[in-house]
Amino acid sequence: MVLIKKYWDHSASPSQWVIKRGDSEIFRGTFDDGVLFLKSLDNGGMINFKGDYLPAMQKLRKYCQSGFKLERELRREILKLKKENKELKTKLPRKLRNENK
Repeated sequence: MVLIKKYWDHSASPSQWVIKRGDSEIFRGTFDDGVLFLKSLDNGGMINFKGDYLPAMQKLRKYCQSGFKLERELRREILKLKKENKELKTKLPRKLRNENK
């Protein structure tokens, strides 16, 4: 019987979930992907599309959507700060504006 070892490899950045069978590494990636990989090993290489794949993709979609929202908010903040900076520069006396260049 071949033993399967599962552990976190913190030497890589970001940390990776590693699965080894005997001495050979058979998987390296995220924990969630590792769980799907183990399910596929138990089922002869097959996973349940509705039960395994779709929930994983929904979770990934939520991460991506929140990332896009954060990026949009940051872009808006940058534009506001640029506009505010431009307004402040125009209010400065000419002598001070020339000194800051």
